[in-house]
Amino acid sequence: MNRMRQYPVLAAAIVLALAMTLVIGGYGVFLASEAGRLPWQVDPTRIPVTPFADFPGFGATTTPPATPGAS
Repeated sequence: MNRMRQYPVLAAAIVLALAMTLVIGGYGVFLASEAGRLPWQVDPTRIPVTPFADFPGFGATTTPPATPGAS
């Protein structure tokens, strides 16, 4: 504590350096967490997605096509 009083400019520089390290490190952890790159984050569950599965005309149809000319 005695040195802090003797060298106020040095103490201010150390406090500023620690504050900047915390701010930059916190921002880096925030960006990594948004990207899902932190070691303790679990991978999301893989859900199979079939493209165009809900559109009629794509995939297997259960009704046979109509014959032309039959009325």
